[in-house]
Amino acid sequence: VWFNGVKIHQTDYIPNTEDPIWTLRRSSLFLWKVPAIDLFKSEDCLMFEVEDFDLGSSSTSLGAFNVSAKTLYHWNGERREFALKSLLGEKDFGKGKVALRVRRATEDDIDFMEKYERSKNKKREGSTLLQLKGGKGTIASVTTVYKKKAKEGPDQGKEIYLVRPGPDPKRKDSTTWLTKEKIEEESMAESRNWIDIGSGNLGKIFLEIIGCDGLPNMDTGGAFGNKTDAFVSIVHEDCMARTDVIADTLSPRFMPWSQRAFIFNMMRTSSQLFLAVFDSDSNPFSQHDFIGRVSVDLSNFRNNTVYILIYNLYKTAKCEPRRGAAPLGSIKIRLRLELEDERTLLLSNFELPASVYVNVESKKDFNVIHKTVVGNVDLKRYGLGNINSYVNELWSYLVVYYFLEDAFVSLLLWRGRSNLTLPVPLIPSFTVQWKHLTFPLHSIAAFLIAISVVENPDLLPSVSFGCIGWLLVATSEKRSKNPNPWIRSKSFGYFLLSLILGKHTTGPQSIEPNENVDAIEANSTSWMKRVKDAEEKANQRAIEYAKEQEEYWSEIESLGDGDISTKAGLFTIDPTRVYLYPVQEWLGIICDILRVVRNVIVWEEPHYSFIIAFGSFILAFVLYFLPWGYLIKWTLRVVAWVIFGPWMMLADKFYFSKLESETDEQKMEREGNLRLARRKQLENQLLEAQIRREKAEKLKDFKQFMFGQFVSKVNITKLDRSFDIPLPESSATPYTPKSLSLGELAMEEAGYRRTRINGQQLVGDMIPTLFETPSTEAPLGKATKKTALLKGGSPGVQIGNDSYVAAAIKVGSIVLSAGAVTWFGIPLLVYFVGFLFPGNGQKL
Repeated sequence: VWFNGVKIHQTDYIPNTEDPIWTLRRSSLFLWKVPAIDLFKSEDCLMFEVEDFDLGSSSTSLGAFNVSAKTLYHWNGERREFALKSLLGEKDFGKGKVALRVRRATEDDIDFMEKYERSKNKKREGSTLLQLKGGKGTIASVTTVYKKKAKEGPDQGKEIYLVRPGPDPKRKDSTTWLTKEKIEEESMAESRNWIDIGSGNLGKIFLEIIGCDGLPNMDTGGAFGNKTDAFVSIVHEDCMARTDVIADTLSPRFMPWSQRAFIFNMMRTSSQLFLAVFDSDSNPFSQHDFIGRVSVDLSNFRNNTVYILIYNLYKTAKCEPRRGAAPLGSIKIRLRLELEDERTLLLSNFELPASVYVNVESKKDFNVIHKTVVGNVDLKRYGLGNINSYVNELWSYLVVYYFLEDAFVSLLLWRGRSNLTLPVPLIPSFTVQWKHLTFPLHSIAAFLIAISVVENPDLLPSVSFGCIGWLLVATSEKRSKNPNPWIRSKSFGYFLLSLILGKHTTGPQSIEPNENVDAIEANSTSWMKRVKDAEEKANQRAIEYAKEQEEYWSEIESLGDGDISTKAGLFTIDPTRVYLYPVQEWLGIICDILRVVRNVIVWEEPHYSFIIAFGSFILAFVLYFLPWGYLIKWTLRVVAWVIFGPWMMLADKFYFSKLESETDEQKMEREGNLRLARRKQLENQLLEAQIRREKAEKLKDFKQFMFGQFVSKVNITKLDRSFDIPLPESSATPYTPKSLSLGELAMEEAGYRRTRINGQQLVGDMIPTLFETPSTEAPLGKATKKTALLKGGSPGVQIGNDSYVAAAIKVGSIVLSAGAVTWFGIPLLVYFVGFLFPGNGQKL
């Protein structure tokens, strides 16, 4: 880049490409300070020259262009393209364009560029990865005593255990050694310090890692006390967190004073919480040993409910089903959601989820994130095992046919039963008693729809969309009847009321440990039997079909193909990767699509399921009033009269015949115009693709500079083959927050006892910046946000934002009061003034 003959900036060279993209670390950005008078006095202003770099000789100029002072002055960061022109005496290549963005530097831009220049080749300041604490080497593990018998005190004679990662800093003497029961009790206490992490603003996830049980020993020397040094890795959207390391135990418990409590800020309602347990390895040249993982689905959890969740750990949820597979231990967590506006949550799903990536600095950390999100499989890598896994999954979906067959027979024969609660008046006592009735609702609906469509075919489009919504509502109803409370989902009615009222329509959940455990076991046994019977039926049909095909081709082969030439033996090499890897990729795409469809149908993605069902009912309602028979009839009439009428001779005379009789020049001109139109359309598409590529490359480079070189993709849409369901021992109880004084509440909302770590979401074009969550939850001009938590009599107990209804009532009451005072008060005041001052009263 030149100004008045002086080079003011030069980018790095990018080898072996005709479409280079300069990014941050390729010197795409630079600050230029110039007095305005010098800028406008310059004749050529800025000149940009592109050169072909040659290592052994001088570079070749590919062209240049100038940008005027006026253009620079009014430029505000938008993307503009400039064509290259040859310099005097240089070769004219006749092609090439350069895209630029220019804007006046803000204070943030200047601050970033100064930090960037200082931080080149230094440790990144923006890293969002929590470092591991705790853990011991092999020698320390063998020599450390973890268990002994208490010689004195209330636990005398009992076995006591060394508390890890360390005692409570406030009670070191009494919490260094504890019995197993007291360790369990301490682990369930409220966490003291929280790490607030992430970039979302839809809600907050309060997560506490309580402990694990039954972990395998990943270290050698277990007989001498060297056991698994466990820590838990958590990934949610654009951030990652870790607990402390609990050394040498297969049943670790994370204490409330350790690093175990996290607050994740939500960007999407369908985002999962990925947890994985690892055996820590302090050697920088080796990897942490992966034990198992779990995906916590948050979409069906309720607001203001404390969940104690226990999950089995497995290697992955991406491939083979888990029937009969032994878990690799279990993990226990405490979780609570803080969601403010259910309508906002629902409407946020109208935007397609963007891809989310997490960057880290080392390969070791990358492996931890990848295995936390995906597991120990890599379905992107070519392998016959991956292909076989995809084929087996596709085959498993064929079993659904038999369940649909059962559902259709149940619908047809009026076997299905739906529950309905109706009020029944009791005359003698003048009360109402609610009766639970069961009747074949879906069969009744199917019968009414069928006879209506037969009598009025115009209803077919409306009924088609209505059936989509009906199917989704029916699957939601079936899921709500499952005896396992952890499988039930939010219903269609729940979302409908949330959309209308804009708030949570039901209270917190309450689920007891081992609730309906016998019914769950019976239902699971029945379901597994149905699946097994369906698979056997499908396998039997497949065997019969294969046998029929074998007999058919045997007969065809015996007849011969009529070719009398000699058959030569051919020696071939089967390059399986070349042919089968594309097949594997297509199978993966098909399986991902089927998983998404399955999740919507069975309400694993309840927000999307409701949106599709509600949209189908709206379309059915709108299409009901359209006279489809009339529209189709007149459409066909127009087509018949326009296309087959005698006036088509005029079209032939004035248009089609001219095409046949046109000269070669006219034909070339017409085809050239068509090619030009197609080319413009293609150029627009290529330009859009180029801009997307530029943004992706620049964003990737920024994130690698700020957070680390290694990039791991985090799934927002649920694409797992298997579901992780809490064990029956899990529970849910309503959350009852403590009442606080104004000062305590204000400090809590401002982040007291919380460590704030930004996520990795970047916003902006030229120099993107971190999406920062406000430092306090309180709205502008208010001391606190959650005024309902204030103690009675505390200052500010009435401070808060009124609802629309409350505000309307207040304003209305003020208007009515003012009217009443005016109507009654003014005449009364006039009367008293006249009574006290008779002479002045006449004037009034």
